[in-house]
Amino acid sequence: MAKLTILTGPLRRQAFELDPKDQPKIIGRTRDKAGVFLSDPAVSRQHAELFFRDGQWLICDLNSSNGTFLNEQRITRPVQLHNQDQIRCGGTVLLFETGEPLPAAEAARLADDQRIELVFDPGETMVAVAFNSLQSKQAAARRHRMLQAAQAAMNLSHGIKNILQALRTGIDVMDQSFRQDNLEQARKSWAILRRNLGTIEKFVLDMLKFTQDEKPHLQPCQINRLAETVIELLRPQAQQRGVALIAQLDEQIGLVPLDPDRMQDVLMNLLLNALEAVPPQTGQVTLTTELDTAAGHLLIRVQDNGPGIENPEMLFRPFHSTKGHMGTGLGLAIAKKVVSAHNGTIEAQTLRGEGTVFTVRIPMNPAPQKDG
Repeated sequence: MAKLTILTGPLRRQAFELDPKDQPKIIGRTRDKAGVFLSDPAVSRQHAELFFRDGQWLICDLNSSNGTFLNEQRITRPVQLHNQDQIRCGGTVLLFETGEPLPAAEAARLADDQRIELVFDPGETMVAVAFNSLQSKQAAARRHRMLQAAQAAMNLSHGIKNILQALRTGIDVMDQSFRQDNLEQARKSWAILRRNLGTIEKFVLDMLKFTQDEKPHLQPCQINRLAETVIELLRPQAQQRGVALIAQLDEQIGLVPLDPDRMQDVLMNLLLNALEAVPPQTGQVTLTTELDTAAGHLLIRVQDNGPGIENPEMLFRPFHSTKGHMGTGLGLAIAKKVVSAHNGTIEAQTLRGEGTVFTVRIPMNPAPQKDG
């Protein structure tokens, strides 16, 4: 019986039996017992389809965002599959096998190449699939960076396009308001302009922060006062949505060696993420500081009562966003980068329907600094 095996990504080595009686098979991000589920943000919900016809398995693309590739050739129509074909959907590579023995020449070639080597980095979207040569590995790494950059550029261009459309609408309304001498309508259009200017500013700043490699500038910092500042900055946004924003601060905490500017980014991103996740009117977000004296760590927790996270393994991946084209997908990636630069850790615990808790641990007596 034919089967598909995932070669790359967090679900690598998972195999799917292909039974002609149980087809067609949909490859994508939709969980379906009869389909092939891929937890890859570059994969569409219904990305490609496998079907059996005239004794052969075929594959076709389902108008996916990033295309379906067979042996690195993009397919635009149904194509017949052969033993040992490789299918790429987004950043995930799958191996198609018929269960039949390989021809002697092909088996010898694979033996000479020592089969396939998987180079997997769980923090990345793409994984290098390379034969056992340094040149192949370097080429695969370059291709990964190009794919990630292209995906990021596509996400950002969609987001910026939407913001520019909103800005254009605000400008048109503003011009009409001036022609009609309608001050009230002008105020409303200015609110649209200001909100979207702030959004596009965040896009640019997030990209700059993510690409910066500076070490943190540590100085004695009152973490509770920093937390209060961030809470007050976000209070109007929370009140607008009817969300309770609560601070539970351990006043026994003294001065902590931190980079206050970069740690403010961490608190801001975690709280914004929580505020946008909880339901309006009934949402609650709690920021807690605590001192773990036994471990010598500062603990910062951000807890929400939102719906939980569907794919927690994707949380800190750059450019992964659940906000459609209106998010950069960099907020949590930036938070993790800053915390790591402080020699700390950040983790998330989530329960579907019950909410999420992010926990940051920062050493009170930092070791020599890592690169940011």
